[in-house]
Amino acid sequence: MLHRRDFLKASMAAVASFRAAHAMTGDKFRWACTSGMFRSLPDQPDSTLKMLSDYGFQGIEASMQLEKDAGSARELKARMDKYKVACANYWGGGNYFDPSDPAKVRATVEDNIGLARDHVAVCGGHVLKVNLTMRDMKLYPNPRWATTEQLGVLAKTLNEIGKGCMDAGVKFAFHPHNWTLVDTTGDEVKRMMDLTDPRHVFMVADTAHLSLGGTDPIKFVNDWYPRIADIHLKDVIVKYSPAKSGWKGPAPSREEHQKDNLYKQFDTGGVDFEGFIGALRKKGYDGWVSLDFDPPRPGEGTITENMDFRKKYLVEKLHASLTA
Repeated sequence: MLHRRDFLKASMAAVASFRAAHAMTGDKFRWACTSGMFRSLPDQPDSTLKMLSDYGFQGIEASMQLEKDAGSARELKARMDKYKVACANYWGGGNYFDPSDPAKVRATVEDNIGLARDHVAVCGGHVLKVNLTMRDMKLYPNPRWATTEQLGVLAKTLNEIGKGCMDAGVKFAFHPHNWTLVDTTGDEVKRMMDLTDPRHVFMVADTAHLSLGGTDPIKFVNDWYPRIADIHLKDVIVKYSPAKSGWKGPAPSREEHQKDNLYKQFDTGGVDFEGFIGALRKKGYDGWVSLDFDPPRPGEGTITENMDFRKKYLVEKLHASLTA
């Protein structure tokens, strides 16, 4: 017969075992969400910040839109402090390629350095994340679309922005993004990394964009870890998995993405998230890991339903160190 004392011991052991299985791992990195996931909520930015805080996320990828909602960078920082949500990074900038117009290049450099100094740093952020200019995929479908001279102009611009951002205490990280000047297909990333200064130009590793472009996210971490300043998580269907299906890219078109969301919920099966997070842990990654899903489309559930599932997945499968 199991006595009450033995029953209590067994119960306590079971609780301890559960907690150990889902405890904080000692990771140096922290967990965040991109602000665009919650744009449909009213009363911005408070509704977004409160939701992140309630679900235990420590940070947010802020944006100029979220700052406008708050009224200013200082007010956004005050709102983030109220909800105990830090600025994981700041999304801004773009349009980095117009070698025919030096004035536009100069304006791009100055605008982004000013963004780092007057907005990212004021919000308490340390990474400026940008998407490069969308390219006309009908004109430039080939991954090796650019000449060495053209890439040199782009690299010079990125180097100058990166140096100015670093002087402001902010890392400059461009996002290898499907359909942009630097996609994740073929050797586009390598060509740009070879031309840019590793002290000043970093990258965002996005599990979906990498997979869709034909690059295995785990291999990307192992190949480019010193140049990674930010992480985005979202899934893809197995068909678009380089590791599981041999997918080599390029990604389906933007028009196809508009018809059927290419960015999928956790556990869809295309991305090995446990392997990906494990690779980061082995490297001692000490930056932010952000969920970066589109707002739910019809039939994809509510924001709350999605967040409930995502938190459960992060805690039980990835052993995320959330605070709630």
